Amino acid sequence: MHGKLRLALTIPLAMACAACGQERVGTIKPPADLLACADEPEAPDLPGRDQQAQRDRLTLDYILSLRSAWGDCHSKVAGLSAWSKENN
Repeated sequence: MHGKLRLALTIPLAMACAACGQERVGTIKPPADLLACADEPEAPDLPGRDQQAQRDRLTLDYILSLRSAWGDCHSKVAGLSAWSKENN
């Protein structure tokens, strides 16, 4: 009987103590501008081999655009990493 009385008093006391606890910690979300990478460029339609100069120019433009999209994503991943280290 004594154990049941102790249990009956312990539960309300534990609930009262839990109500006095600290506020819940909210989740910090990363900046929205770091959550999406630039789209990958579409491969160009290349003209025939008789127009090699134009093929070279289109290929170079494509490679530079692809590299730019990679750089955008790489910088955002690095930004997320730095942001994460600051906020932990």
